[in-house]
Amino acid sequence: MNYTIVAPQPLQALIAHRLSHSGIRYQLNHGSDHHPTSLAIITTSTADPSAATPGIECLALPTPQAPEHGFILAAAGSISALQRSAPLLDTLAPTAQGWLHIGDVGAAYFAAQVWQILLGSSTESHDFLPFWQNTQRHFTQQQLTHAELIANLAKQTQAQAQQCQQMRQLATAFLQRHPEQTFTPYHPQQRQYFGPWSETRLSPAHQLAKLIMLLPFQPEDTIAPIKK
Repeated sequence: MNYTIVAPQPLQALIAHRLSHSGIRYQLNHGSDHHPTSLAIITTSTADPSAATPGIECLALPTPQAPEHGFILAAAGSISALQRSAPLLDTLAPTAQGWLHIGDVGAAYFAAQVWQILLGSSTESHDFLPFWQNTQRHFTQQQLTHAELIANLAKQTQAQAQQCQQMRQLATAFLQRHPEQTFTPYHPQQRQYFGPWSETRLSPAHQLAKLIMLLPFQPEDTIAPIKK
């Protein structure tokens, strides 16, 4: 089996290093830099090199440990497409079957977009930092007055409200494009890893979308703009 991996530039070197001694036949194509954790896999039968069959998309987190120890990896696609790509996915992951089947095509791309918002990289504004960094930047410099503290906390709250709104919009669009249906994971043992979440027959991506929809809602026109 030959594989074509469509990936953004920041991921390509990490992927190439990870696969360098795997013996897997692949080629790397350039992907969108707007989604630095998203990649697609196209499989081609060696018996018919002209028959390229796209069908797998992945969320691959580009951690410094990924080249040596494997990517934190979530894959989306049909069972048959995952079967064709399993040797590649098993090699990219830390261990064989060490990747999450997150849903059908569209699920990994949705998760990648949500991850970018949580990471603070979905906007060009430097005011949008990851949730866990918003407080750090306000209290590691000089001592603030009470008024400055209140103003900074208000600014942080506004930024987080906009991030929540962005995630809700993504979740709404995903649920509209991909109606809920019974989900069968590629790895049968996957259900045992999620505790109470395993009782549902929804895909992990649908569970994520429904969880996001529980976030407090604040209409976009009521969120005050963030002053730079």
